[in-house]
Amino acid sequence: MKVAVSLFLVSDFIMSDVDEQTGPLWGRLGVEQYLITHWDHSSVETPDQQRKGLVARFLNTPLEPKQDCKKKTTRTPLREPTAEEIDTILRPYRCEKLRWHADNIYTDGVCPMLLRTHYAKNADEKNRHDKMMEAWINVNQFEEEAWWAVLDDVNLFDFGSEWRRIYDVLPEIAYPVGFRIVEEGDQNILWDNYTEPQHHEEMWTYFKRDIAIAKQYDPEAWHKDRESVIESIDTLQHAAACTYIVIADEKAFESECLCVIYLDGLQRTIREGRIDPEYDDIGNVVGLWANCCELLGPQFTSLNEKYRINGEIGKVLYQLTEEDLADP
Repeated sequence: MKVAVSLFLVSDFIMSDVDEQTGPLWGRLGVEQYLITHWDHSSVETPDQQRKGLVARFLNTPLEPKQDCKKKTTRTPLREPTAEEIDTILRPYRCEKLRWHADNIYTDGVCPMLLRTHYAKNADEKNRHDKMMEAWINVNQFEEEAWWAVLDDVNLFDFGSEWRRIYDVLPEIAYPVGFRIVEEGDQNILWDNYTEPQHHEEMWTYFKRDIAIAKQYDPEAWHKDRESVIESIDTLQHAAACTYIVIADEKAFESECLCVIYLDGLQRTIREGRIDPEYDDIGNVVGLWANCCELLGPQFTSLNEKYRINGEIGKVLYQLTEEDLADP
């Protein structure tokens, strides 16, 4: 049963209701299984240090099958943690509210998380920002999912510009939006959350086609800056994108433009930009992703250096030839 959207608005009564949400039985979440099965009781690290390292490793492992797969899975069954493991390893890691989020994450398969990282100290400013959050949440295609998708709590998410801290406490946010279950015999396997750039060869034909079309469409732009023309073609970029996140940071409240970041399976930024309310809202961004995982265009987003033509990932991803780079 869904929790009402209004639970995530910002009155004291509402926040107290949200705080009462609890997660599943201990050990049912993937990161909890990873922690108890990889914990080194003889480690010289502090428990906090060991937890942080294990969570980082967990982020780079293939996804586990969901518990409600249609067919029986042959994977190793969940191990129930002992009372001592719960008290010393799991309970200190995160509160029940975060465990509840982790258990309900990406419920609809296409909606992103909306993470608020800025909380004004001034009461008037806080009130204004709270109303902006309400307006952002209550749009078509997003408001029905806000009960799980909105991360708004000053005690948990006051990250400022360091939004990536969310991975430390909610690594599940890195899971792909719209991941698919592949049925192999009597197993249900989720696709890995990262695909190496050279394994996107099935999209190269479309990418090369789009380059040829761009050359013919605007030869002058090609002659002036062919790199920008090629990098604006996001055929391979959206193939590499596993998920995306919307962030209400300080600049968002100042400019009224939410930040949107598209990421690959290793939490590396592909494109980052702002949702201009004159042209878009969260609902439209969700709609773009739902229709073939389209990204906000280059007029609203910038490409990460690693994903540029001569970047560390771009060189392998685009596989450009002399013919691709030749003048029309």
